[in-house]
Amino acid sequence: MPRGTTFRTWGDYFIPGTSVLRNKFTEPGKPHGETDPDKLRTLEEAMAHSRLQELHENPIQGKLDYDHMKAIHGYVFQDVYEWAGQERVAPVGERMTKEGHAYYPAGEVLTEAAEAQYRRLAAKDYLRGLPQDKFVDELAEAWGELNVVHSFREGNTRTQFVFFSQLSEQAGYRIDTAQFAPGSPLRDEFVQARYESQDTGNNQRLAAVLGKAISPLAPKSSPARMGDSGVAEALLASFPKSAKAIGRPSSTSVANKANRLPTTRHGSRQGNDVRGRERD
Repeated sequence: MPRGTTFRTWGDYFIPGTSVLRNKFTEPGKPHGETDPDKLRTLEEAMAHSRLQELHENPIQGKLDYDHMKAIHGYVFQDVYEWAGQERVAPVGERMTKEGHAYYPAGEVLTEAAEAQYRRLAAKDYLRGLPQDKFVDELAEAWGELNVVHSFREGNTRTQFVFFSQLSEQAGYRIDTAQFAPGSPLRDEFVQARYESQDTGNNQRLAAVLGKAISPLAPKSSPARMGDSGVAEALLASFPKSAKAIGRPSSTSVANKANRLPTTRHGSRQGNDVRGRERD
């Protein structure tokens, strides 16, 4: 990939003439990176897996804010994407969809929505001191809302698992991420619960799923670690589905699926009617 690539539009993320994301796996004849999507998937999984294992041993220390989330994403995907750790810049004024589910548009509305959720976590002392049932409910609320914001072009799921594992441990709880390994029943439940959260704004189903994998930390457990050793394995299958930019939707079905900002219940509504939910 040529150094200093500028990402301003949706198309800038892709290798010219393809639907493959620009990446760092360059070689003669491939100046923008690996062009085969299957090979890119294999390379991306391997590099992200290695970085996730490193974070298990040496977690990024941060304030559980937006900069912390960006730092995690930047570390996990530093070997793959030039834009690792950066808020996505597209599509602006449009929504992004995956498998029929709408996501936030990029720009000021995304930034404000993300920051609102991190401020909410800070106001709640990062969920410390809560009984388990209340902790699970609040965790699901934060996770569901930040998932719909979808700050990064790709890699949101893995980044969220690392971030919320750290938050949970600092609050005295542990997420057994191994239960979300590919092919496990709970992973399928998690995916469907996030779809429901994305489409309805209701995070109760997500709370029910997360609650099955959350337990209090043992007295001698260190809250500084990211989580259990199943983190990397549990996230291997989260290589993103293809996403596309769509114009301002005119159909009722899409509008109904993207009918609110995540700040609606926790603050004033921001921006124009450019609202959506997503997962990856």
